[in-house]
Amino acid sequence: MKRTTRILHVLLLSIVMVLGCFVPVKAEDDFDAFLTEENRKIYSSDYTEFHFGVIDYKKFGFTKPAVRLPDASYEAFAAEAARFQASLDRLHQFDFNALNEKQQHDYLAYEWYLQCNLAIDKYPDFYECFSPYNGLYSDVITNMTEFTLYDKESAEDYLTLTADFPRLLKDMLEFTRQQAAKGCFMTDAALDKQLTTMQDFVDKKEENPLIIIYSQRIDELPGLSEEEKTSYKERNRDLVLNTVYPAILSTKDELATLRGSRSVTGSVYEYENGREYYEAMANNKCSSGISLDEKRDYLAKCLTDIFDYTISHYSLGGVTIDTFNDPEEDLAYLAEHMEDFPKGPDIVYYPSYLDPSVAQPTIMAYYMPTPLDDVTSNVIRINGGIVNDDPNTLYYTLAHEGLPGHMYQFTWYYSQDINPLRHTINATGYTEGWAQYVERIMLLRSPLSTDDSEFLSCNVYLGYIMQAYADILVNGYGYDARQLSAAMEAAGFSGMKEEDLQEIIDTVSAAPGQILPYGFGLCKMWEYNERVHASLGNDFNLEDFHLQILTNGPRPFEVVESDLQKYVEGKGQTFVKDFKLFELSATENSMGSIVSFVSKHIMLIIGALILLAVLVLWLLFKLIRWIIRKITGKSNKGD
Repeated sequence: MKRTTRILHVLLLSIVMVLGCFVPVKAEDDFDAFLTEENRKIYSSDYTEFHFGVIDYKKFGFTKPAVRLPDASYEAFAAEAARFQASLDRLHQFDFNALNEKQQHDYLAYEWYLQCNLAIDKYPDFYECFSPYNGLYSDVITNMTEFTLYDKESAEDYLTLTADFPRLLKDMLEFTRQQAAKGCFMTDAALDKQLTTMQDFVDKKEENPLIIIYSQRIDELPGLSEEEKTSYKERNRDLVLNTVYPAILSTKDELATLRGSRSVTGSVYEYENGREYYEAMANNKCSSGISLDEKRDYLAKCLTDIFDYTISHYSLGGVTIDTFNDPEEDLAYLAEHMEDFPKGPDIVYYPSYLDPSVAQPTIMAYYMPTPLDDVTSNVIRINGGIVNDDPNTLYYTLAHEGLPGHMYQFTWYYSQDINPLRHTINATGYTEGWAQYVERIMLLRSPLSTDDSEFLSCNVYLGYIMQAYADILVNGYGYDARQLSAAMEAAGFSGMKEEDLQEIIDTVSAAPGQILPYGFGLCKMWEYNERVHASLGNDFNLEDFHLQILTNGPRPFEVVESDLQKYVEGKGQTFVKDFKLFELSATENSMGSIVSFVSKHIMLIIGALILLAVLVLWLLFKLIRWIIRKITGKSNKGD
């Protein structure tokens, strides 16, 4: 899942508050108004966030910002940091204890969001605009291909943004040159990927997604004459072929001249302030403020737990899900197996495959969050080059992105009574952790056997956790292949080849922190499942547990844990601290599902039991009557 302006911190937000000019406020109404005003400022300052965030912006009192793509510069980072600091100062003027419970969660979520962004914005040198994994270039391309046309105004806005792309490329290139002059630049392998991606994009010529998709959406836009449709298509085609393509090729050639600018041979750890930057980023990616040492030790424990569980319970099954032929069938099946998840709003969804020229090499799929005022229409894109038509991978990927993953998670929360600001901010470790967590649940509900589905989910989890652990060791502590080998052996992975270890090091060095929200997040979600289950025993209800996780939306894990502690203590139990991941078997872990199913269908079950009892009594009566007749010699004739 991605929303460029929520993940990347390169936007120039024009309103900078002057510290000390606010009177402390306490009232609940004032706090809600403050958050709404904060969201208004974001939407009124950034067109990308505005367009993807709301449809009927006048209803919310938002002002349409200038139609332009983001800025990329040191000045943009400084302006954004000033805005974040001003917002944080204003937030801290509210009396936390005077707020109601819902507002306190909004307070903590927004405080966390601001603090994380402020911490990262101190290190603009390490942001790679052209990273092939999570850079601004690829994200802008994605946003353009996902740009929804609502009316003529948005159709014109799209063309304005397309015309602005060369300006952004020029700014990104200048920013990258300044970073490279300080020795901060992507790895050669990452550069090669990016150069290839840019060339492939231009080589599409007339078949480029920027041309094809826009034309399709113009055809679908009501109220346009044929002459207007033709005009829009031709204007866009001309911009892509004669403005965007030359700008991309020129930028590509200039980027190639920066090869070798990276002043370190290893990870970000080797840079001055690299460790500090990585720790700030790890807090944000993991949605957790525990120390880097604690994150390292936590992942080491979880990796050992799941490894031990896997090798002691399961062996490779090699069975695939051959029941479904396309994403629609997968999602239909998933929708029919949503027991133990609180009912969400009625939605429709549109899964489709990405054009290879806009598919990022490390993204299997993504879900586009809906606008604030319309949760019904949902888009899921699939990277066929990675999924590669593998039925198992496609199934759990759609569980992750769709049901009950991101699509369900976000639409459920957005359909609640939330302040608009909560639609804009995020906690990546929490959201990715949830989507990873539900993969195992839905695999256990797949047509595969329990053994096959458990082995598959554990194998996938082991990969994510191992890479997250390696990410911290390499980027946070500067581990080389020898040190990484010793750490992996301690976790159970003995005998790893040196070339495999070096490949892991190269991967996490090229995209530091990218895998953290997945590996760390899934561990936290399953930890909480285990601890709540152990605390409540037979009273554990899986749907109630999910409700506790989902309610109050994306937030740091420390807040989630506090919520769960209150939930457990509210049932008269103590929230246990110790846990071992997957200590409960798949059957035991489904006890909450059984209890939930029984509670939902109690009347039907009682009715069926009554009918069964009547049938048994009738049969018993007939049997006794037959025995008596046999004993007495009476015939059954005439019965």
